[in-house]
Amino acid sequence: MTFSAFLSAFLAAARKNLFGSAWDPLARGAWCRKQRRHLGVPGHSVVWVRRDVVAWAEWGARRGYFDVERMDGIPYLRALGAPIV
Repeated sequence: MTFSAFLSAFLAAARKNLFGSAWDPLARGAWCRKQRRHLGVPGHSVVWVRRDVVAWAEWGARRGYFDVERMDGIPYLRALGAPIV
């Protein structure tokens, strides 16, 4: 392993362990606001989510950014108060 690769790995681990938990709510909030803006665009009534972002979507739903619904077990986001068709 070269020194630059070692230094990059070390800094990434330090950033994750030192700042990851502090920045996580801010990053989740930014992601949720972006999804909420996307849901507000006409013609974009749902946003499908999968894998690692499902936890972020549920976090955002608990805080009132949007609703998380499921169709055949696959979660998707829906704007709060959007009519169910």
